[in-house]
Amino acid sequence: MNEKKLVQNFKSYINVSPMNNGDKNGSIQELKPKLLNGELVVGAAHSVVMLAPLSERDRGRFGSLFVTNYKLSFIPIDSSSNDEYGQRNQLVGTFDVPLTGVGALWQTDGGPIRRRRLLPRSDVPSKLKGLQIVCKNMKVLTFNFANSPIGSGRKVAMALLHHAFPKRHDLLFAFEYREPYYPTLPSDLNMFQRPGDWKRELERCECPHWRITCINGTSDAFMLTAGETLIVPGSVLDYNLIEAARHFRSGRVPIWVWGRPEGAALLRSGELLPTEQSATAESVLLEQVRRSHPKLTPPRVLYVCGAAGAAGAGGAGGGGALPPLAALDAAYKKLAELCTPTTLAGFWTQDSQYYSFLESSRWLRHVAACLTFADEAAAQLSQNVSVVLQEGDGVDYSAVVSCLTQLLLDEHYRTISGFQSLIQKEWIALGHPFCDRLGLPRPGNTKEETEKEPTAQVAPVFLLFLDCTWQLQRQFPAAFQFTETYLTTLWDCTHNHLFDTFLFNCPRDRELAVAKNFVQRPLWDWEEQFSEQDIALFYNPLFGQSTPSSRQSGAGRSTRLQPCASVGGVELWSQCYERWLPPLDAPRAGHVQFVLQHAALRAQIQKLNEKLSSLSILSRHSNGSEATEAADAPPTPPPTVTRFFPFSLRGTYEVSRNLDSMHVSLIDASQLLDSQSLLNAPD
Repeated sequence: MNEKKLVQNFKSYINVSPMNNGDKNGSIQELKPKLLNGELVVGAAHSVVMLAPLSERDRGRFGSLFVTNYKLSFIPIDSSSNDEYGQRNQLVGTFDVPLTGVGALWQTDGGPIRRRRLLPRSDVPSKLKGLQIVCKNMKVLTFNFANSPIGSGRKVAMALLHHAFPKRHDLLFAFEYREPYYPTLPSDLNMFQRPGDWKRELERCECPHWRITCINGTSDAFMLTAGETLIVPGSVLDYNLIEAARHFRSGRVPIWVWGRPEGAALLRSGELLPTEQSATAESVLLEQVRRSHPKLTPPRVLYVCGAAGAAGAGGAGGGGALPPLAALDAAYKKLAELCTPTTLAGFWTQDSQYYSFLESSRWLRHVAACLTFADEAAAQLSQNVSVVLQEGDGVDYSAVVSCLTQLLLDEHYRTISGFQSLIQKEWIALGHPFCDRLGLPRPGNTKEETEKEPTAQVAPVFLLFLDCTWQLQRQFPAAFQFTETYLTTLWDCTHNHLFDTFLFNCPRDRELAVAKNFVQRPLWDWEEQFSEQDIALFYNPLFGQSTPSSRQSGAGRSTRLQPCASVGGVELWSQCYERWLPPLDAPRAGHVQFVLQHAALRAQIQKLNEKLSSLSILSRHSNGSEATEAADAPPTPPPTVTRFFPFSLRGTYEVSRNLDSMHVSLIDASQLLDSQSLLNAPD
């Protein structure tokens, strides 16, 4: 009997028709989600239809929909290997969405067209016909409850509204996850958590005229949103810093983040407060920065955003300061609207006016403005002039521009470990408010305080940085060790509240949580989520490092990248924003084709080098015929994939089979080619 029901359900995936009451309570109820340690089911609905992307009502799949305290999970009754993405996350399934990745909920009439926004505490009807979830990574999931028992759709919606938008920070699943954590972080990853970590960075950059102070970790702390360790000019006293901090927003006095052996330094600062002594306090600190330069060169101040930036439009080549965070969020919402059509008709309507919609969002203009600021800062530093980035509270755009500037100047940060260290330094240790910007409750606030406080400004500042990084990666394809797949995966994992990397507003909030037995679980342990084969897709096969001696030299000796920072020189990051749109996921298209072809070529080169070595050894003992036959073996052809691989469902078997033979060469790519290889030649 059960088998018969399964067959009937399978036939109804296309041209879905209502099921009888017996089918509603049949074997589909036996489906269960895969649960992590500490994960509990808080809502469920059976006989649910998940509509295919951009379909109307006639295409979908039957299954069960579950809401846990960690994720939303749809389990189809006909699961197969074709349901897997090219990238297989061991913690989040193909049809799973972490609750912090839920962006908006919409009540529908069972299809994707007519809908009404659902908000926490909003009225949800008992006979809910459909539910649409728009995720923060622009994935859209639409469910139909026409065949489900009455009230089950409402239970799922209520569970989502309650658990996806919690009122307290400690209700996030990271506080409930009970799996032991045994860190296996890379040895060259700098977490910037202790004074010794900052000392390593100061020594790597060879900047002897600056000193480390831990005053911010004492009762005299003046920069509450940053960690205990700061680097300041060697001639300034802690007492002077405490006095000057009263004249800067959030106490953000100019602090060192990077430098060159020749003397130029990059600093970040908050905006001046409108006090009588603020200009004097700033002049005194800038004088100390000047004295820290061996040639006593005055620093250049770039007003990235804020009142000073709007008045002077100081540095972006006449392009003006970056927009307020509210304007950035508005630009992102327009971009998301363009990339999340709910019907095929809506997709083609937007497609006919695609560039008009894209231009009206102004998102690419903001990306170009960040690149312009970074290029100007890099130009000043390459001329041995110190640069101070000044912006609002000194935690948003200054982090973006500072990171981009270091990517342009320091090849260490173009490696995977270096890039992760850069994020730890600029975004984690210096206190970017991830909870506020990602729409999470503030740590330490009670439910009542969360409801009374004004809503913090949500803005995709970190996504803006990743987008700018992708633009650099596109313009300099051999300069970065990581691929766009790595950047896209990083953005997805930003919304996975299983890890603590992007879970707090500042280091102090993290320390208070750890004091209450919170288990830190950094995102950078990629083996927690992905296999070696998937991690191999993070590595750029074209990346070629310099000789070991030059890699160990000072940061200022790296080659400067000079990007095209005009609006015409930037493009939409399609893999990140458009990967969930099936009409755009064309076979044999996209940059990923070149990545896989280059990876296959590197794997072939490695095999040939190994066989040449074995041939030389065998030739000493025999005629070498066996090695010659092995060297003549045909190379493995590169796999055929679609445009948005590994985030597409098609062709996964062929791809995984081919990648098995090349993933080792991808991970060890920096050691495969000598300096005479054509793949190391400049573009």
